[in-house]
Amino acid sequence: MTTATLVTTDGRPKQYALFHLDALVATGVLGGTERMATPLEVVAEESEVTFVAALALTAAALPELPDSGWLEAGAVYAHKGAALMVRQSHWRTEHDPADVPALFWTVNTSDAWIVGERVEVGARRTYGGKTWACIQAHTTQADWTPPAMPALWAEVVVTPPTGRWAVGVTYKVGDEVTYKGLLYRCRQAHTSIVTWEPPKVLALWLPI
Repeated sequence: MTTATLVTTDGRPKQYALFHLDALVATGVLGGTERMATPLEVVAEESEVTFVAALALTAAALPELPDSGWLEAGAVYAHKGAALMVRQSHWRTEHDPADVPALFWTVNTSDAWIVGERVEVGARRTYGGKTWACIQAHTTQADWTPPAMPALWAEVVVTPPTGRWAVGVTYKVGDEVTYKGLLYRCRQAHTSIVTWEPPKVLALWLPI
């Protein structure tokens, strides 16, 4: 079966991928008001992160990054055993993608923290034997390791049945926390981030 996957990207051009018998055969970008005219089954994904994760599973089917030529933003290539997404349309030169992070994003094929990856809020990565949750979208770089950047990463801790609300905790429905002296009960499972304090997000927390 051949399917098409369309991805919404918060107002930016939409990416798509075509699969045949579960093998990736083509990717591309639809800009602005463009639409894909296809009789194929369209599988809508929730986020760009899901799209990239799917590509990682089929990296072996990706075309090799060419040594020269025009590269379109959103295109994905294999390079040195990894998958790279073109960040900005540009003319390919002899520079290694690792030396021009403004032009390429690395597609992470594991949960380990790596340099050069575009991470979104909520993404989890392991570093130094601990699990970290991204609390601000960014592109990772060598001197921005999770422990060194508390503005970007929060350590994921085991959810206490009760206790003070904290950033980076995975809460489940029914968990109770205190925040500024008041008690709240979790209404939807989630991992806490800055700006999701209980009184600010009543869809997640019920005042007791």
